[in-house]
Amino acid sequence: MTNYLFFSGKGGVGKTTMAAVTAVYNAGKGKRTLLVSTDPAGNLGDVFECNVGIEPTRILNNLDVVQMDAQAVTDAYKQRMLEPLAAILDATMFKTVKEQFNGGCTVEIATFDRFTDFLDDETYDLVVFDTAPTGHTLRLMTLPQEWSGYIKKSSEGSGQTCIGPVSQIEGARQKYMHAVEMMQDVKRSVVYLVSRPEKTSVYETLRAKSDLEKAGIHHFKLIINGVYPVQDSNESDIFSKLTGIQQMYIEKLSKEFPDNYHLVPLQAGEIMGLDNIITFGEIIYENAQKAIHQPFKESSPFVGFSNPIDLLKIIEKKSDERIVVLTGKGGVGKTVISCALASYLAEKGDVLLVTTDPAAHIGQVLEKNVSYDITQIKEGLFAVNIDQKEAVIEYKKTILDDARANGYSDELLASFEEELESPCTEEIAIFEKFAALLTTGKWDYIVLDTAPTGHTLRLLELPFEYQKQIDMKLKGQTKEAHSENKNSKIQEVIRKLQNPDDTSFLLVSYPEFTPIHESYRALLDLERVGIHIQGILLNQVLKQSDCLECFALERWKMQQHYLSIAAGLYHKSLFRVPLQSSEIIGLDAVDHLQHDIFKTLTLK
Repeated sequence: MTNYLFFSGKGGVGKTTMAAVTAVYNAGKGKRTLLVSTDPAGNLGDVFECNVGIEPTRILNNLDVVQMDAQAVTDAYKQRMLEPLAAILDATMFKTVKEQFNGGCTVEIATFDRFTDFLDDETYDLVVFDTAPTGHTLRLMTLPQEWSGYIKKSSEGSGQTCIGPVSQIEGARQKYMHAVEMMQDVKRSVVYLVSRPEKTSVYETLRAKSDLEKAGIHHFKLIINGVYPVQDSNESDIFSKLTGIQQMYIEKLSKEFPDNYHLVPLQAGEIMGLDNIITFGEIIYENAQKAIHQPFKESSPFVGFSNPIDLLKIIEKKSDERIVVLTGKGGVGKTVISCALASYLAEKGDVLLVTTDPAAHIGQVLEKNVSYDITQIKEGLFAVNIDQKEAVIEYKKTILDDARANGYSDELLASFEEELESPCTEEIAIFEKFAALLTTGKWDYIVLDTAPTGHTLRLLELPFEYQKQIDMKLKGQTKEAHSENKNSKIQEVIRKLQNPDDTSFLLVSYPEFTPIHESYRALLDLERVGIHIQGILLNQVLKQSDCLECFALERWKMQQHYLSIAAGLYHKSLFRVPLQSSEIIGLDAVDHLQHDIFKTLTLK
């Protein structure tokens, strides 16, 4: 009987490392183990220092690894679904069905369909899932019910879905319900919630637990990762200052998960390569008194940071309205930096701070209630959270009211209503709200805190896929002016995002191997959709003067190494965001950070 472990948590908390370490540890104990990453920005190849793909790769005895690639999985799914139809449909009908499979929904269902395959495979003793950041994971783990219900409802209606005819996908419904049963079975499945001892991570951990419980999932274990070593000898050392804050959150989490959690110490070196992964497993699961170090050479402070004037030139207005988009790997600090830049720009005009991240931590950082309705934070600064559920309700009402006003037939209205039940409606609804905010002309600045890079790319690609779906749905209808108006709106959003005179894209990272290389891959992916990064914000940079203990000095040396790597890799302006000695919570702390950013960027 196969058992399943799901590793979930806020971006950047160490899910991939914990999943890899757990998989290797269990394989070493003789269990036939499969490790699967469902994260669009997954980096298992970096962790194991080898190439992994969509088919199982043997890493060591008893361990296979799979890195799901959305495009490859989607292509394989489309081929599997379309191949049998080619032999039975005439050319016109086959072309119509093929167009349906070109919609944005296909990417989601194809990825999810592959995910459920692993929940129906008894080849292994243990399957370990390294999932995407929490918002994406919650969606993944509730999709079986959503897709199953949608397919059932469509079968009772037109017999069509956004991904093809029901007759072709009806068989998947049973598979999806089986996936639900596996995830809810406490004897076979465990969700490992990975957290850092900090406010936003703890909040997301508890929220994820609550949301998963609503989906019928009740078997949890907790990993508190990145715990700083206790150092009594020098209270001026930056990690000594931060230890007290961490202890407060460790106490809070331990009460929520009594006797059911692991404390994982932050290491001086990175967890990469099999030897380090094996050692780390012994530290976590056997309390081995070991530590991971890496021999980074003594080096001089990195001197390649750009002056703050260059950052100001990037983010200041060049037209009536300026859009500033921050993107990057989960957990690198996009939300905090978004808040800091928005607060700074509020001194120059009216600023709307927007988040499209399902996890939405702006409210926690600012200590304000940030909702679907625009909220004033302070003079000149406003914020809004594009909540998925609220966006879907508004989107459905808008589409149906608009269709009725334009005189569409009852048959087409029924078709719209049925298709709006698709789980894919969420993404399009978020884009609609996002687009509406970008085209009001009301704001001097719009600062966009996006979800982790894979989700951000999905958002940026939606205009193209969305337009295809609109054109297909309205084909043959008489309301051409309406279609042209919708097309004009989408094209305006695309133009704004791609025009550097309207929009600045900033990539957030921090100086370690995985964030640096993952961010570089994100940069290339963004260029593929016509977006060019104008600057790199490197977060949590240590000052040598703050590193007074051996542990901190080792971390500082590691950072100097990767700062040099970043300079040679990106060939973009690099801006320093120093690691703070206190938690960045509340407007005063946010403003202290923005002053520190613009002050310390001048230091060489």
